[in-house]
Order: sequence, then structure tokens, then C-alpha cells
Amino acid sequence: MASILRTSRGANGLVGRRHPHVRRMAGSHSGRLGGWHTHRTPASSSRYERDTIQLRAEDLAANDWAPRSVIDSMTVNVVGTGLKPQAKPLAERLGISAEEAREVARQQEFAWQMWQMEAHPSGKLTFDDLCFLGLRCVLIHGELLYLPVMLPDEGRKFSLAIQDTHPGRLRTPLDRESDHRIREGIEFTEWGAPSRYWIADPPAGLLQDWTHGTDSLSSAHFVCKPAFVAHRPCVLHLFRVEEVEQVRGISPLAAGMKLFRHLDDSLDYELMAQIITASIPVFIETEDAQGIIRQNARDHEDIYHQQVRPGQIMYGNPGERPHILEPSRPGNNFVPFTELVLRAAAASMGMPYEVLAKDFSKSNYSSTRAALLEAWRVFMLYRTWMVNHLCRIIWAMVQEEAVLRGYVRLPKHAPGFYEAYHAWTNSKWLGPARGYVDPVKEVLGVAKALENRLTTHADAIAERGEDWEDVWAQRDLEDSLLLKSAAQSPQGANANA
Repeated sequence: MASILRTSRGANGLVGRRHPHVRRMAGSHSGRLGGWHTHRTPASSSRYERDTIQLRAEDLAANDWAPRSVIDSMTVNVVGTGLKPQAKPLAERLGISAEEAREVARQQEFAWQMWQMEAHPSGKLTFDDLCFLGLRCVLIHGELLYLPVMLPDEGRKFSLAIQDTHPGRLRTPLDRESDHRIREGIEFTEWGAPSRYWIADPPAGLLQDWTHGTDSLSSAHFVCKPAFVAHRPCVLHLFRVEEVEQVRGISPLAAGMKLFRHLDDSLDYELMAQIITASIPVFIETEDAQGIIRQNARDHEDIYHQQVRPGQIMYGNPGERPHILEPSRPGNNFVPFTELVLRAAAASMGMPYEVLAKDFSKSNYSSTRAALLEAWRVFMLYRTWMVNHLCRIIWAMVQEEAVLRGYVRLPKHAPGFYEAYHAWTNSKWLGPARGYVDPVKEVLGVAKALENRLTTHADAIAERGEDWEDVWAQRDLEDSLLLKSAAQSPQGANANA
């Protein structure tokens, strides 16, 4: 294009001429930026960097209270006691009546209730447990790896089960390192779509840690899973894409990992200093100005105290005078500095300080509500992501088997299940309630929004984590029972007379 314009405008045209621009300090290596040198991790080293980050994240989640606190808060608010599906077959697209769609939906939800109790191959985890476990895995490792498997019908109502797998198993075999189609255990098509997954499965006892030594395993010690068989996924590999051409997940703890670790060390040191100063013993000095006692006790060695116990009475050697430790720690700026570090660490995960520290002592109603609303945006982001990439996919697989087994019966005049796959498997998901900071104010706000038609009863009830149809059906039942009870009471009988 430039050559065409240059030809049309002549050799003295403006196209292609160099022109000056404002100097940007961000691209210079002078002054205080002179020592700022960065580099990109090559693809051959990225797996080692990821392994290190995942191991450190596991250690923080297991042993550090601050990362554990924010992970627990996010998991409880995003998933909580479970994500509940609402079957929503698209009646208009399917050419069926609303009542027929509701009947199919009731069958689908009942089939889901049967399956979700045996969702895990072990039979010990429900689907709600798998969601809780999966989100924790994403928050720690940056990704989750679930395998849909079909089990024999040994007392099971469904064959489908979801096997949880450690993301560290997803690796490239040693004899496949030269295959340019495989990146960090995932084999891609020419368009960048995953085609196969290489999952380490060495014999028992060969390796105890998937992140050490697995790079020496050949493909004989791997299970190669196709990404799809027809329309059904064989591997559920989930991670939030935050970088261009990203193929594996990045732990959300990575950005604040240094802050979390150094703060934990600082608190340990301060606590140890408190323990030492709180264990000040009673020190008794022996007077021996002329050295008589020392001369008489020359056959005895001097006493040296290496350990200090609370309330200990210690006798010193002649001429020794102790320096009593003063409990002057922590300093006056320790608490505000700790809060500052916690705020920075919480912000690195998109959370307000109050959610991480569980500290609302310095906030009023407005600031607390603002902090919780900011946190709720992040919760809803993760919840929507999990629903789209995990829940709806598994829901469709369950409904497919439910139709094949006869648990769900479709209207005879409607299109077949595979003809209108997406219309039959449409669903909506509800999560834990948001809760109220001030119930009176917020309920009045919802009532005003309903009165002015700014929201719907379905959305208002969904914010409380409930299904509006269930709530209204229960209300109708209670109203009828109240009317019946009032009619049978003496006052009601007199009023009727």
C-alpha cells in the first residue's frame, strides 16, 4: 500500500517519510530505569517456571493464612454449597408448548439430581464437591483437569462420571519433545485447537511427585486422550486466558506471591521476638569481687545458658551482669505497614482488603458495601466462567445419557435430541446468595426496583440463590394452608356465619 501511494504522489510525497515523535521514558535505559532489564521466558523453559509457580502456590495455600483466606473467600462466594441448574428447553425453537417444556425441564432436573450424587467415580463426591474442588484448583494452580469417563453399570443409574486429575500430570513426553505440534502436554491442530492431551500415568512407585522427574518419561508412561470424540469432550482442561497464545493456566497467586511469602516470614520473626521477650528469666548474679569463689571453684567450669524457658531462674558466673531484653517489638508502624502489604496482596488477586483479612473494623456501611460490590464483580466473573466452561458442558452430557436411558421423555411431535441438541440442553445456573449488608435498606431498594419495573421477580429471587418458580409454588402452598387454617378457626367460622 505504501509503494502504491508513493508512486502516485511522486518521490517527494509524505508517505514513508520518517518523522520525529515524543520520547517515551518507558522505552529508555537511562536514569532510574537504567537497571530495568526484562526478558521473555522461552517455550523450552516455560514448563519449569510453571512447575515452580504451582509448587509455591500449593505451599502458600497449605501453610500461609493470607492466601488461604482469600482462596476460601472466593470459593465460598463463587461456588459455596453448589451451583444449581434450572432446565430451560427453548419451547419456541422446539415447536412445543410452554407446559410441555416445563414437563421436560422437571424430568431433566430430576435426572440431574440422580446423577450428581454419583458424579465422581469413587461415589464420595457430588457435582457440588467437584465444583468446589475445581475452583480451588484454578485459584491455586491456575487450571483444572477433569476427565469424563464412562463406568460399568454396577449399581449406578448413569455411566458418566467426572475424574479429577492433578494438572501437573499434563506434560510432554521425552520422546515427543521435538514434535512442534505439542506444547506443554497439549497437541494442537494447525488452527490452534487442542486435538490430544498427554497425561502422565507412570507405574505406581515410579514417581511420587509429578513435577520432578516426569520430563524423563517416555510416551509409554502417558495416556493420550483425544480432545473430542464426535461432539463429546474427553478432557475438560479449564483456565482463564489472560495472555495472547496462552496454552496453560497461570496461578492467580503468582502476582502477589512475593508479598505473601515475605509477609508470612515477617510475622514469624515478630512472633518469635515476642516469644523471646515474653520468656525473660530471673537472672541472679554471684558477687565475687576478690575472686575468692572463683578460686575455690576453679575445678568447676563456668555456666553458659544456651536455652531460655519461661520463668526460668538462672545463676550467672561471678562478674557477669545480664542485659535484660526489653519488649519493644513490634514497632509503632508494624500494624499500618502490615495492612498496606495485605491490601497490595489482596489487590493482586482482585479482592479488597476486607475480604482477605476479614477485617471490617475500619469501614462504615458505604465503604463496606463498596468493597463487597467490588468483590462480587470478581465472584460473578468466576461463576459465569465456570458455568460456561464446565457446568453447561457436563449438564449436556448428563441430559444426553438421561434421554438414551429413558429418564427424560421428549414429546413425540418435537425434533429429536440430536436434531436440536442446544435447544434441549439449554440451562440457567444459580449460585450462593449475595447477602445483605443492611437488609432493611437493600430489601427496600429491591422493592422499589420491582415497583418501577427495573428488575424482575426472577432476577431478584435469583440474587438470593433461589429459583423463583420454587419460591412462588411454596408461597401458593402456604397461602392456601393459611386460608384453610383461618376458615377452620372459631373466629373464621363466626365470620363465615
